[in-house]
Amino acid sequence: MKNLFLSLVLLVAVSPLAADSSFFGFLVASANQGEAKSQFILALAYRDGWDGTVKAGSIAARWRDLAAELGDERPSHIFGLLEKDKGQVAKDEAEALKWLNLAAAQGDDYARVILGDILLEGDGVPPDWRGGAEWIKKSAGAGFAPAQFRLGLVYLVGDESTPKNRIEALAWFIVAAEAGSKCAEEFRDEQTQLLGREAARLAVKRSRVLRVKNESAARPS
Repeated sequence: MKNLFLSLVLLVAVSPLAADSSFFGFLVASANQGEAKSQFILALAYRDGWDGTVKAGSIAARWRDLAAELGDERPSHIFGLLEKDKGQVAKDEAEALKWLNLAAAQGDDYARVILGDILLEGDGVPPDWRGGAEWIKKSAGAGFAPAQFRLGLVYLVGDESTPKNRIEALAWFIVAAEAGSKCAEEFRDEQTQLLGREAARLAVKRSRVLRVKNESAARPS
């Protein structure tokens, strides 16, 4: 996932933009051409508004935190490019959701996780546990460690659409921890102690099945 935004950064670096063109203008143009990474960045800018800073609790801050879980330092680079524009973007939740849904539908894992979180929490939208969990599941199945960790949380809490299942939750924490999620390591160790030896053994067995499924899904057809 460290290369998730590499193509976007390189494209900006070599694009024959006019001297007065902005990075935000490039994002708008490429997003309208179907570029998922640009669509995702636009969603970040519109969700809470952009004034050159990353606000605490914003989805821009969520992206930065998600990326930090994977050692992905690209958010600071992207935010730096936006800051150089010295422009402001007015908050527009409808526009943000439009671009976020488009990016998620194209398979952008960061977009899928953040959209899933927004729906699960009812953050500015009607709560939709089923819809949020489905986005998280798609990203988890694609092998994205932060999504795998969050899917563990989904099963740990549970609801009618995704019943509580602590063994399934621990299995996903194990998979996420092995994929590099530091957050998942803490939950893996805690739940292993709480569940006991036999339940933990079942979770380990289940995690192996999930890992094989993820690897199969990731292979090109």
